Amino acid sequence: MRTRNNNKGITILEMVIIAVVIGITSTLAIPRFGQVIDKLRLKTAARDMVFSLRLARSYAVSQRHQFGVYFDLESSQYVLFKDLANPGSFTYDAGSDSDMVTKTLPGRAGFGWSSFPNFTVIFKPDGSASSSGLVELYSCSEEGYYGCFTVDVLGSTGRVKLISGYAFQ
Repeated sequence: MRTRNNNKGITILEMVIIAVVIGITSTLAIPRFGQVIDKLRLKTAARDMVFSLRLARSYAVSQRHQFGVYFDLESSQYVLFKDLANPGSFTYDAGSDSDMVTKTLPGRAGFGWSSFPNFTVIFKPDGSASSSGLVELYSCSEEGYYGCFTVDVLGSTGRVKLISGYAFQ
């Protein structure tokens, strides 16, 4: 009588080879994972800042009063505020204006620059902004990864737009 040799399982050697391949692949992927997380945090921060600017514009229109956003480049924070002190000057006065929300950029993110006068944009009750301008957010890590997003505000209409960022290593 003839016996059949049905080898339906895998050998220990095959399991070791699979484990080694998985180990090598994961060690290559882990450094990239950190960069992806940093880029996602930066993109989320940029979108959150766009939301805050649009919220300031919405408050200005609905409440018929000036609202603005101040960008503190040194501390990587921005402040959504109601412009109570000198509404015609289009500036932020930390002691007199009513702060509504203060947000800090995450981790390694920061402001690259801002073209707004006094680092402040004020939205008027008609929806327009005090001036047109840009503000740049960036992220940089120890590995040399760099990412950037720019937020654009059009003064005549108050339109707020996130300009697609770039990244390189």
